[in-house]
Amino acid sequence: MLSPIGKALRHLRLETDERLMDMAQRLDVTSSFLSAVEMGRKVPPRDLAEKVIKLYGLSGLAANNIRTASSASQSVFKIEAQHALARDTAGLLADKFSTLSDIELNKIKGILQSRG
Repeated sequence: MLSPIGKALRHLRLETDERLMDMAQRLDVTSSFLSAVEMGRKVPPRDLAEKVIKLYGLSGLAANNIRTASSASQSVFKIEAQHALARDTAGLLADKFSTLSDIELNKIKGILQSRG
């Protein structure tokens, strides 16, 4: 089954009339790796979305769709805190994340999305 990023990449390939091999070459990855990412057997690298956006000249909704699909294909996220408050906040979020209700998660998501 295709992963969210796999669906987005396949859609982009169809729009640009590219084969998996062509896209892999443009992204400087192997065809087997790109196929595994599409099928959800490998996690996409964190920089994949921005690389795709830049190489294919995407902006607006198209760029946002790639970012959203990439995030949806991740299961682990890395946060680099630049100061104590940021580190403490990230730690608390990680500790409490699985206990937050949908309402609380939507509030946090809304705050973060409003920041651009």
